[in-house]
This record gives sequence, C-alpha cells and structure tokens, in this order.
Amino acid sequence: MTEDDKRVEQYAMDAAQAHTELARRLVDAPLEYPLEAYRILSGLTRSAHELPQPLELLEGGIYRLRAGDRLETDFRGTSLEEKLQDFRAGLAEASEAVQAVEGLDKAYRAIGHVSYKEAAEPQP
Repeated sequence: MTEDDKRVEQYAMDAAQAHTELARRLVDAPLEYPLEAYRILSGLTRSAHELPQPLELLEGGIYRLRAGDRLETDFRGTSLEEKLQDFRAGLAEASEAVQAVEGLDKAYRAIGHVSYKEAAEPQP
C-alpha cells in the first residue's frame, strides 16, 4: 500500500473520529444556544448528503479490481461473486439510508428559526 492510499483511508478514519468527538463533546458540554445546534446540523446534513459519492466510488474501485482479476475470497464457504453481491447490496442499502436524510434537512431548517430567549432585565 502506498502512502497516498493510506492518506485516502485516513479521511474515513478522521470522519469517524470527528463524529465520535462530536458526541463526546455534546455529552461533556451541552448546547448553550440554538445556533450551536443549527451549525452542528448543518455539518451533519452536509456530511450525509455527500456520503453517496464515496460509496459509489468505492464500489467502482472494487469492480475495477475485479475486472483486472485482482480479487479473491478468503474461502470461508462463499464464492467471490457471492461476496461481491453482498458488497453491492450493502452499499445499495447504505446509499438508500443516506438518501433518507429528509429528517436531518427538516430539523436543520426548523432549528434555524429558533432563537435564544434572553433573560428579561428587571424593571426599575
């Protein structure tokens, strides 16, 4: 594996780590303002919308390797073709799930219209 390949793989690891860190920080330091939720949802929504493209590119990469006769199974009872069918089906399911981000979009649009209620100043 070349250094460039490791770098590409690292992007996926970094994304996973970012989501883990986001969850940890939300536990450690709960939101103080709705704008924080709006910005977090913005990033998560963008991330969800962009996920189908890397999934498609992964599938294309595996099938280019297959076309070049560069793949084999580890021979644990199923053929290479069965494994590749499972791979394709899994990516299709993931892609469908990602495309169902309407809920994230709805939450993002809604929280954009929520503001922080300032404490009323005491009347003299």
